[in-house]
Amino acid sequence: MDSLVNLFDNNTCDDCNNKIQRISNISNNNCLPPEPQSGNIEYKLKIINPSKQRFEHLVTQMKWRLIEGSGEAIYEIGVEDNGSLTGLTTGDLAASLQTLEEMALKLGATVTVLTERQLDNGRNVAEVLVKKDNDGSNILFIPNFFGL
Repeated sequence: MDSLVNLFDNNTCDDCNNKIQRISNISNNNCLPPEPQSGNIEYKLKIINPSKQRFEHLVTQMKWRLIEGSGEAIYEIGVEDNGSLTGLTTGDLAASLQTLEEMALKLGATVTVLTERQLDNGRNVAEVLVKKDNDGSNILFIPNFFGL
């Protein structure tokens, strides 16, 4: 987590494009920079009752973000791809977090809500850490052919 930088101030959306920002440190700002195409940060407006095909796509996407983050990914829920903080109702946020948990379970990962915030519009956003459990499946085995 040390590699994640928290730099928030009262920027306009135009200023957000040049800063690394996260929900956890936002003040009265109503935007983040647009979602990065690479790296371990993923924005989701909401993920409620996805079809089986959509769910599998979301799991694949999560796996990629986990790989990009060496086993850790940050999900910003209630945030559009352009960085706008739209927020969700309490019920929709809870349902989205449940879907996120189910996705993580398929990958042997855990979900931890880092922060939940209520926006000025009364809707909520959440920042979530998804962390891959170290089950040893990524350990490379090299046989010893020299008897050492």
